[in-house]
Amino acid sequence: MSKAIHTAQQYWDVRSDLFANYYKKPSTFDKLLRKAVYLRTAVALKTIQEYPDCTILDIGSGPGVNSVSWLKNSKASHLLGIDFAENMNEYARKNAAEQGVGSRCEFIEGDFRTFDFGGRKFDVNVAVGVFDYTEDAASFIKKMSETTNKAFVISYPENGLRMFLRRKRYTCPVYDYSEDSIRSLHSLCDIKKLEIVRSQGGWVSVAR
Repeated sequence: MSKAIHTAQQYWDVRSDLFANYYKKPSTFDKLLRKAVYLRTAVALKTIQEYPDCTILDIGSGPGVNSVSWLKNSKASHLLGIDFAENMNEYARKNAAEQGVGSRCEFIEGDFRTFDFGGRKFDVNVAVGVFDYTEDAASFIKKMSETTNKAFVISYPENGLRMFLRRKRYTCPVYDYSEDSIRSLHSLCDIKKLEIVRSQGGWVSVAR
């Protein structure tokens, strides 16, 4: 019997606890084989810390574990998390309140690609673990650039054994990138500086 095919929203809407535990309660397996998950979070935090009192847009904020960590370890004034899986948003709101940063953040249900921000821009936009599931990366990165004042951070998986296994295991489409394709995507944006950091099984970019 063939496996059921889901959208990324359907796939992650029922996995808020699982995804949160990658960060809150990492297993030995996570620590060894998901190093990229922790590196991309650290790169985003370092970027956020460069801009005191900044505003953050966390795209695909999921259970909000990263959002909370960034707020607790920076002087950011406010974070808006947007995710199309409402179960994730509910988890994020509860987690932020429990961690004492509920007043500095908000989590809303929506698709970043079609959401109307009404001209609002953020100092730092972050999309980690998002481009794995983004079919039209070009329009996505252009909107990130258009809604960012200072910098935006993105993570990307590369093709390889891990991506092969993900495609076998996941029930939603996943996409891979090369360093050349990452640079090509950024050429669509009006940026002054691009930094690309190699990670386990992919890259993290910081565009300013």
